[in-house]
Amino acid sequence: MSNEQESTGGVRTSSAEGGELRERVFGLRTAVLRSDAVTGVFDRITGRERVFASVQAGFGLGWMLVFLFAPLLYIVSLSFWQRGAGGVVVQEFTLANYEYILTESVDLASLTFKNLYLTILFQSLKYGVFVTVGALLLGYVPAYFLGRTVTKWKAALLLLVVLPFWVPLIIRYYAWILVLGNQGLLVSMLGWVGIEASGFLYTELAVVSGLTQALLPFMILPIYNSVNEIDSSLIESAKTMGATPLRSFYEVTLPLTLPGVSAGVILVFILSVGSYMAPALLGAPSNTMVANLIESTFGQNLDWPLASAMGVVYLFVLFGLISVFNRFVGLDDVFGGGAE
Repeated sequence: MSNEQESTGGVRTSSAEGGELRERVFGLRTAVLRSDAVTGVFDRITGRERVFASVQAGFGLGWMLVFLFAPLLYIVSLSFWQRGAGGVVVQEFTLANYEYILTESVDLASLTFKNLYLTILFQSLKYGVFVTVGALLLGYVPAYFLGRTVTKWKAALLLLVVLPFWVPLIIRYYAWILVLGNQGLLVSMLGWVGIEASGFLYTELAVVSGLTQALLPFMILPIYNSVNEIDSSLIESAKTMGATPLRSFYEVTLPLTLPGVSAGVILVFILSVGSYMAPALLGAPSNTMVANLIESTFGQNLDWPLASAMGVVYLFVLFGLISVFNRFVGLDDVFGGGAE
């Protein structure tokens, strides 16, 4: 019995000593971590993180300054200079470039507008509206289907949407030449049903259809993202309260997809108005758009100041239209700025 009591007492004593030792180690560790040396290191690390964040922000601003604002500032400056003999740029301030592209052959008294630049700019904006409306009508249904479907083939279907991006744009436009030409696929298909046609190439329809096909993914993907984020319980609640599928779509789904629709509209409109290849390959000279006019003025006529002025006016018109769009839609809500 005495041996058992001695062994038990020894165990209790060793346990007490072990607990006291752990407390001392814990206290020592706490003291070390709270010491000025250790806290100073952490403060320096935190300060370096702030420095790193500042460096990253400065690098981003510098990148934008060098590759975006500096070229844009040069173009704006160039638009106020003159074209000399042989296309040499004369650095003398003038407003003649803007006067030419805005007031040449413009008679406000009789409302006569025969200005080449304004006519082509208006035509570009018109094509942009046609392409945007067409892409929206063709893209909303597949985007809604992709966003609501739960099939295992969803990833494959999304791959089909982005698959055209893997093919160079010029090849896709050349494919449209084969489709819309005099002996193309569309003419053959119409002939099968007894409709005679001589081809649709080098027309306004060819330019608009080619642009719509090329830019359709830019409309589908933003709408798909909005549909995919809709909580299914909201739609089920609307149906539970007696709403028909059509009314639940109009009251719930459509308003929740408006941010995606707005983002798609902006992307497609901007890209279509500034298109160069579609009117060059699919259209006639009468289907020239503003990018083609700027290129010919810059490259063929060697009038860099006039081409720069055309580009500046085009940017101002585009920014003006986006500002009007922003007043009615609100781009902060579209791109997530109003989610805070």
